[in-house]
Amino acid sequence: MAFVLSTARALADHQYAQEEIEPWVTRWLEAQGSSPDLALRMCRNAQVACRSSVLPIEEIFRPKSLTESNRLYRESAIRLGAGVGREAIARAGLSPGDVDLVISVSCTGFMIPSVDAYLIDLLGMRADTKRLPITEMGCAAGAVGLSRAREYLRGFPEHRVLLLSVELPTLTFQWEDVSMDNLVSVAIFGDGAAAAVLSGRLGNGGPEIVDSGSASLPRSAHLMGYNLEEAGFRIVLSKEIPGAVRAKVRPMLEAFLGRHGLRLPEISHLLLHPGGKRILEVYRQELGVTEEALRFSRKVLRECGNVSSSTVLMILDEVLRSGEPRGGDSGLMLAMGPGFSIEQLLLCWRG
Repeated sequence: MAFVLSTARALADHQYAQEEIEPWVTRWLEAQGSSPDLALRMCRNAQVACRSSVLPIEEIFRPKSLTESNRLYRESAIRLGAGVGREAIARAGLSPGDVDLVISVSCTGFMIPSVDAYLIDLLGMRADTKRLPITEMGCAAGAVGLSRAREYLRGFPEHRVLLLSVELPTLTFQWEDVSMDNLVSVAIFGDGAAAAVLSGRLGNGGPEIVDSGSASLPRSAHLMGYNLEEAGFRIVLSKEIPGAVRAKVRPMLEAFLGRHGLRLPEISHLLLHPGGKRILEVYRQELGVTEEALRFSRKVLRECGNVSSSTVLMILDEVLRSGEPRGGDSGLMLAMGPGFSIEQLLLCWRG
């Protein structure tokens, strides 16, 4: 068994309303000889009200080398990761020395050693604390980290796991790239971090992760990811993504829930990664769920933007903070990532 003992989240230092970003988008595109009209419409229609960045906005909208961007990623990931990790451990009623495994997930930068190595020293963890960094899983990695924590705790139920996600997509902004992929990234992504502490023993009201599953779509590796180029990470976001999700999401989830004799209408809480406005619409239409059922996903998208792998952990934190779950309630978490893969987790509140 694997139980969520606590969650925590943090946004980056500099926070901007969408309307504050628009003049910078205009100046950037005009400097590239492009019209800003389409990008501005995308910003206004994205259903994202606010986002944060580790850099002040004037530093985002300038050219940066891969060397500079990755240095900023490393420094900021360590700082944000230490803060949110420390908070999650304290909320679980534990000390850093109680953690047996640190799982770190991220896809928006590159560092060796990974951020979890720095946390062992900064937080004062034991020298024998195990580490599992997970990269290249994109927005799905928060859910993947929970799945790997569950599997570990089945073998070591007396242990505690810290799952940490730090994502800094604003550092992947490409000054010379006026492609649709980069425009979408500018309109919806923001920086932040999230963490969760898990144990094999029932905790203080958090959910049990009952089951998890992965589904990879055939011939879909081209849909999403990053290309590493001289100027840094160049994002890939295909316009085919909503169609791919539409074709697969309902039968896949029905098969996953069917293993437990459940149907979608019986799920109490939906924790669905909001890849963007269109993906949420696909969920609503294909799964037959109400706007009310998507409220946690929409709230996090509106207030934080898409924070890649941190987003589902932020939604989990939002659900727990709401105080709504009751004993016997079920939850369904879903997140998508490069591959193209869809991660699913079934949660249950034991009461």
